[in-house]
Amino acid sequence: MTDQPPRNPFHVLGLPTGATTEEVVERGAEAAELAATDAERHAAVEAQRALITHPAVRRRHELLEVPGTEYRDRDGEAFDHAHRRPPVNFAALAEGRVPLRRDDFDVAAVLGLALDDLLTPPVPDVGTAVAAPPIPPGWDAPPIEVRHVLFG
Repeated sequence: MTDQPPRNPFHVLGLPTGATTEEVVERGAEAAELAATDAERHAAVEAQRALITHPAVRRRHELLEVPGTEYRDRDGEAFDHAHRRPPVNFAALAEGRVPLRRDDFDVAAVLGLALDDLLTPPVPDVGTAVAAPPIPPGWDAPPIEVRHVLFG
């Protein structure tokens, strides 16, 4: 687990610094309910607690927040709502279509492409090998392992 600095509770809840206690409680409950992970849920609960129960913490975050910050893009949300497409009806798309068969594909070509991708060697990073060689260059005899690999 990494030590990260605490996030601004206003940012976590997506609220402006002038939010009332009721707005903080409402948004905290909403964020905790909609959280996808336990970490997000915990962050929402902690942000709500920090803003409600610790006036000094709230004042500090109010002072450090950029004035007029809004975390919700209301113009973007309005645009999305106005231009949202209806969901795709896959049953209607599939009507009258013939399902694909094995003969519709060139299996040899598909396998060739897959193997070409798998068997292509990576590009060597010569700069790293020269900067930090596994065996320092010199006139001395190489270690026994290297002699065995290189000379058999």
